[in-house]
Amino acid sequence: MNDELRQRVIDALRRGEELPSEWARILFPPEKREYELVYYGKEREEDILADTMAVPLQPVSTFGKNGDGWHNKLNFGDNLQAMKTLLKIKERNELVNADGSPGVRLVYIDPPFATNRDFSGTVGQKAYRDRVIGAEFIEFLRKRLILLRELLADDGSIFVHLDWKKGHYIRIILDEIFGEHNFLNEIVWHYRKWSTDIKAFQRNHDFIFWYSRKAASTTRPFEIVAFEPPSEGTLKRWKGKKQKAVFKSGNRLATDTDELSRGAPISDVWKDIELEEGVLEISIINPAAVERISYPLAKPSR
Repeated sequence: MNDELRQRVIDALRRGEELPSEWARILFPPEKREYELVYYGKEREEDILADTMAVPLQPVSTFGKNGDGWHNKLNFGDNLQAMKTLLKIKERNELVNADGSPGVRLVYIDPPFATNRDFSGTVGQKAYRDRVIGAEFIEFLRKRLILLRELLADDGSIFVHLDWKKGHYIRIILDEIFGEHNFLNEIVWHYRKWSTDIKAFQRNHDFIFWYSRKAASTTRPFEIVAFEPPSEGTLKRWKGKKQKAVFKSGNRLATDTDELSRGAPISDVWKDIELEEGVLEISIINPAAVERISYPLAKPSR
């Protein structure tokens, strides 16, 4: 701050005037980061973790035979407060995996999309409200992502499902919370739909952002077993038998085998692929499907 600005600040305070908002970055410089998303109402992580209230879990349904403690429960209430309760359980070393390691290994969240709408089922029953928008929505989700980071195990992963309205903002928030080096994939879920909106191209995809808890983790909470069909080049005849592509020390080899290649691991664009014999299908729910229960924005079970 130079002498001229310092005097302007003193004069404004003596007159009882509010200081211009653009002076905030000079008077209160942020901690040194390459970049961050700045908006009104953004709180410190320390305050979010300290001020969030923990409340007892209120289960409305339990599943299987493990409906005790924190296991296999559908809980009613504010998920922010429920996560603070789970964090306290983790701090007591009671939220553990089968191998004794603390924390949650896999989190998938499908939050509201800031649509500023109320959603109802096909027969008029109320489903949920999605009225939090703008910077308030970003902070709403950021608070929950901070708690989820603390709940994850060291080798844990989180998948965050969003669309075009706020996905670009939340990607920056995820970089801040988990670290850009912990980003693994931006998965594009492409689906079919028919729209009468001719003012723009159809918006036929969502984003699923995949982050890990720690970049140094060499294990994942699941094995990727979905593969795209092998190309014709992979299935060439080799000494009278089908060829299987094998990679060794960075070189592609061909082995004399009857076993067919499973193909390449599936890409980060998911579209119309059937889940049979290790191949993944991600699509919308067919209107005649048994799993369609008239809940708005429901996702397919597989």
